[in-house]
Amino acid sequence: MKMNWGMVIGLIGAGIGIVVALIAVIATKSYFGIIVITLVVGIMGTVFWKVLFGPMMLSSRLAKNGYATNAKVVQVSDTGVTVNNAPQVKLLLEVTPPNGATYLVECKQLISRLQTSMFQPGMMVPVLIDLNDKNAISINYESLNPGGGQTNIAGGAAGVTVGPWAGMSQADAERKLVDNDNKNKELLKYGKSSKAIVTKYTWLGINVNGENPAVEIEVQVTPADVPAFSARTIGVIMEQSVPKFQPGEEIFVKYDPNMISMVTIEHS
Repeated sequence: MKMNWGMVIGLIGAGIGIVVALIAVIATKSYFGIIVITLVVGIMGTVFWKVLFGPMMLSSRLAKNGYATNAKVVQVSDTGVTVNNAPQVKLLLEVTPPNGATYLVECKQLISRLQTSMFQPGMMVPVLIDLNDKNAISINYESLNPGGGQTNIAGGAAGVTVGPWAGMSQADAERKLVDNDNKNKELLKYGKSSKAIVTKYTWLGINVNGENPAVEIEVQVTPADVPAFSARTIGVIMEQSVPKFQPGEEIFVKYDPNMISMVTIEHS
């Protein structure tokens, strides 16, 4: 995750606070205070290095000299660290380099809360690696978050590189999205409305009209007049609505009463 203005402002504020505290302690000529503030500065410096500056320097080096490939997410866990509302996660990745056997490597990354669905076990993510150092790896955010254009695909002309549609060509992915959109529009005309609980959210590696993600949503539909049932649907949602479609959230869908497996998002 690249450093944004919020992080920069936060770091500047923290730096100013530390300098002011240091000046105040020195002014009091308290040796105990000087020792304490020195320890605090040392601890904070170590944390910032491990969480921010170290990974940023590695990402910068790999962006220039690294080898771009894909890695499979084997395991993901929360480290308990959050910077500017962005959680740091520990990833266990399976990497297949061009010059050797597949290997496992751990890395810690700050990710946006809107990106958590992209880092789930079994999913493929674009990475940059050092062919001479198996422990040097970083997420390739330029491929993970492509910008501009009507339909943005992680991988571009090479096709979809992440998510359940990984390996699909750009043309096939776009055609499948259009076909699916036409079916959803028809279902919205005649389907029955119902509440549903999101059970799984998966980004398909495609953004439409900017950064609006194409996603696969699995839901537990709870109609008022028939028993609850499970279903899944594919659609494009607004970027700012992503948190509303995370597991456990309640949404509205429309379903075909004659074929309940056909479901579409009613409000996205």
